[in-house]
Amino acid sequence: MPGRLAALRENPALHGRRFLLIGSGTSRHAAEIAVAWFREAGLSASVSPAGEIHGPLRDHGCDGALIAVTQSGATGSVLRLLDRAREEGIFRVVVTNEAESPAARRADLAYVTRAGTETAIPATKSFTAALLALRLFGREWTAAAGAAGSPPGMTEIRGIPGLLQRAIEQGPRLERFVGGLAADRTWFFLGCGPLRPLAAEGALKMMETAVVPAIALRTEELVHGPFALVDRETPVVLLAEPGGVSPGETRALEALAEAGAPLLRLATAGEAANRDAGCTIGSTGEPWQRPFEVAPVLQLLAFFAGRQLGRDVDAPAGLQKAVRDD
Repeated sequence: MPGRLAALRENPALHGRRFLLIGSGTSRHAAEIAVAWFREAGLSASVSPAGEIHGPLRDHGCDGALIAVTQSGATGSVLRLLDRAREEGIFRVVVTNEAESPAARRADLAYVTRAGTETAIPATKSFTAALLALRLFGREWTAAAGAAGSPPGMTEIRGIPGLLQRAIEQGPRLERFVGGLAADRTWFFLGCGPLRPLAAEGALKMMETAVVPAIALRTEELVHGPFALVDRETPVVLLAEPGGVSPGETRALEALAEAGAPLLRLATAGEAANRDAGCTIGSTGEPWQRPFEVAPVLQLLAFFAGRQLGRDVDAPAGLQKAVRDD
């Protein structure tokens, strides 16, 4: 794959153009994280839910390439936009886990993540594999566009499996945390900036796997209207911002402490050491690596909650792997 990616540096579609990323559900969350990476590198990119784009793609900020993120490669709204991109002469990139999918066959360039068959309907390893593919794509796009950002070298990228493994090793702590909860209550997932789509992904996984209500919010929004739903049995997951505790996070932590709500806080190593707030798990990677550390924690949290409630965590009722015609 790196060799094919390096060939993109000669592609004029990558030079000084605007890219649009599309996806639905988990795939859209991966696309939102990638857009934050791209913008940090000085690249022009935006993201939209696939089902909300109407009219010419150029009217939606896309004159370079359309990047479709779709684990199944069969989502109806994504396929329709890929067909529209072909009609408009826009380069089509597809990030998918299914090499023979309809989306891969429509692509000018298909990134097949090769994560293997998912045991469960809720996406787990295909989500982190899509993130890795998008990070590699951003590395080549940065080089092709001559952007000011400095993408990570392959050595840093090859360190990601170690981050995933350390996150998975938090399983016993997460199981104990869930064991002390009323797991069938409404969960809150809080995050700001590039962590906001991770909070949304955590809420989605909880709804899909444990089949309980879950709400994702920007951290500072909790202390407004939504806080009326918080009490001593309301589980809250807070994704701490890197670089110190923000005023919004401070207000949220104070309000949660006063309410006595059970809190799981995912923080950087320094913040974890300096703050006693609920159950705190520290991360060790660079800021851009946090999704790879946090995603498995959120997936395991949903798994343990679902198992405690007696759910079929691999095939929750009413779910299918792909929305083929939406």
